[in-house]
Amino acid sequence: MNIVDLRELALKKVKITGNVIGKFGSFEIEQVYKNNTKDILEVGYTFPLVETATVVGFEINVGDRVLKGKCKEKGEAKREYQRNIVKGNSAYMMEQETNNIFKISVGKIDRDEEVTVKIKYIDKFEIIDNTIQILIPTLVTPKYKSNITSKLVYGKVDYTIDFNINIDKSLNRKSISCISHKINVIDEDKTERVEVLNYDLSKDFKLQIELKNELSSNAITSKTKDNNDMIYLSFMPEILNSYEDSKKEYLFIIDVSGSMMGEKLDETKRAVIECLKQLDVGDKFNIIPFESEFEAMNIKSIEYNEENMKKAVRYINKLEPLGGTEILDPIKFALYEKNTDKIILLFTDGQVGNEYEIIKLVENNINRSRIFPFGIDTNVNSSFIKQLAKSGNGKAELIQPNEKIDDKIIRTFARIQTPLLEEVTIDYGNNKIIDEIREEKCLFNYEFFNVFAKIEKLQDDIKLRGKILDKEYSWKINKDSIKNTTVDLEVLFAKQEMDRLEEYIRNTYEEDKIENYKKMIIKLSEKYNINSKYTSFITIYERKDKILEVPKYQETKLSNKFAKDAFMNEVLDMIGIGECEEDYEEESCDLDIPCFLRKKKIVNSKSRPIEVKKANEEIIEESVNEYYKIFISQSEKSIFTFLLYAVYYLKKKNNNYNYNDLLRFLKNHKEELLENELYLKLLCLCYKQLDDNRFLDKKETTELMDDNFRKIVKTNLKININLKILTEAEVEDIIKNDKIKSNINNIIWYLYARDN
Repeated sequence: MNIVDLRELALKKVKITGNVIGKFGSFEIEQVYKNNTKDILEVGYTFPLVETATVVGFEINVGDRVLKGKCKEKGEAKREYQRNIVKGNSAYMMEQETNNIFKISVGKIDRDEEVTVKIKYIDKFEIIDNTIQILIPTLVTPKYKSNITSKLVYGKVDYTIDFNINIDKSLNRKSISCISHKINVIDEDKTERVEVLNYDLSKDFKLQIELKNELSSNAITSKTKDNNDMIYLSFMPEILNSYEDSKKEYLFIIDVSGSMMGEKLDETKRAVIECLKQLDVGDKFNIIPFESEFEAMNIKSIEYNEENMKKAVRYINKLEPLGGTEILDPIKFALYEKNTDKIILLFTDGQVGNEYEIIKLVENNINRSRIFPFGIDTNVNSSFIKQLAKSGNGKAELIQPNEKIDDKIIRTFARIQTPLLEEVTIDYGNNKIIDEIREEKCLFNYEFFNVFAKIEKLQDDIKLRGKILDKEYSWKINKDSIKNTTVDLEVLFAKQEMDRLEEYIRNTYEEDKIENYKKMIIKLSEKYNINSKYTSFITIYERKDKILEVPKYQETKLSNKFAKDAFMNEVLDMIGIGECEEDYEEESCDLDIPCFLRKKKIVNSKSRPIEVKKANEEIIEESVNEYYKIFISQSEKSIFTFLLYAVYYLKKKNNNYNYNDLLRFLKNHKEELLENELYLKLLCLCYKQLDDNRFLDKKETTELMDDNFRKIVKTNLKININLKILTEAEVEDIIKNDKIKSNINNIIWYLYARDN
């Protein structure tokens, strides 16, 4: 593929206009492309949409032509796109790559030609604390181990974005605020227009509209194509009774990957400490930081008291960012016990590539535990964060840097302390129900519980019912209060049907079922001409004068300003940006930092630490091997030494080492083993170094452990063993004075730790 020089980008401008009329809004994204190069271009541009968006239109303006896009099965759309490019026509396609990542392909832009792409969508907003929350993401940031974002290019860009959001005055707003951007509010006839001009595409646009009137249960309705009534029900529960708050176990899972460096991690630390202050004496808690690996402040949760609070604060403040974003194992750790109810608070930017696997794990293991994620970033992966909260019976909060977090924490703990409403049913009275989709799994006090309902004809009141500790509750929406809306609720319901079918896909391993569910999604997408993961919007420009020249491909560069804002001077110093390029070389590293930022200083070999001479290494390895032959023949053996030998030989993949000797010995000393945490930690290291095919050895090893240590090995918790590691000078002294045998434990641990 010919790739054109990225210094002259075809994308010139992005404009977003919107109309907010209450819980819903209609939006249009306009992307302007102009080919100023001497070549025929094919352009790709990857961008985000909020996960709650339903795309209802894809339109191309080129010359005097207006072309409307149609949804087709993804493979068919790609073939049509490529076929027409080869024939000399132009083709335009929009693919949905994940729940919130989309890609535009603009096939064949002629020299000096301008193409305008318009994407229309409907969004439904969360209303929390009487405030409408509007989120418009603008940039796809790198995700850890993602095939999609690993192909993207980041750098300095010239194109900018404009926002023009019209707010209907009938909303009777109290205030308008925007934490992310500096806004102008312009008073017009029937609306107030929020304006932002020429802004870099580096931050999510986050607008909040606080309302004067207190909201209560309400509903809107519209007619379907077959003349049924589609109703959007919004119940506002009020639980006035007080319930005794039971003691709880809190697990704080903290993202300390490389992408959290700088202000994000500082914000996270403050948030976790504020959350800890909300706990009651008698509650239990644990701190679980993660990056490529994860560890825990304690093997099991500890009592919340003043002393342990101080320990937690010290532990949190020492956390440093490094590595990738591996959320799966810490979630496994948190949900390991099936019969306990835990409150899991997750703090992350959510930039992961295995979202599907994590959500599926939570859905299958959550039981009565609950997950409350905090998404912390200017470009948070809101789709993953919110889906995780829904699957985990919780609710998400999104926090941008410098945004006040106290209210969000207080709100989260109010949710935590709200008893679960059980046996939730919706009483439709005399209304004949055809279908129903609930947007939420859990109900929270003074927060909307939203339901799409398709009924034959509206003719009765509708009630939400449930029980808390055997006490019945109900909330009613009167038939006469339900108003007609211009919003096409049937289209939004179709998008909810697709999401429901995705749940069916996650809940089966049978390929034929999965394929059938995908076909159902494709059918809905094509019928209503709305976006899905298995279809693409496509439209063709049949050119009279064919362009048969092979185009040069240009992947639109994305702004890297988010990285400079996020990592600031710490990362710039670490990776050497801004210094002489001749002093640096590219590095493949495990840091969760965009590849375009990964550089390292070339180290002069003279400055590297001196290693133990090879002759000395051979001496101590031979001595260790000789002493093992004596050690293994002894009738009385040290458990500690035996475990150290096992850890060392398993790491070396020594085929002559008989691991079953250790297992037999430990079975005879199991009581002593279980009483010593250090022994159990060393046994965990043995387990982790056993090859995957040694099923029996792994099984027998876990049978020697207690439940806490079985949990450690099953969830891959990082084992920290605080044993002294000899210095090279001390090793040389031991060899020189022939003291290897009397220092055998220290020597074995030195050999093991040397390469770690």
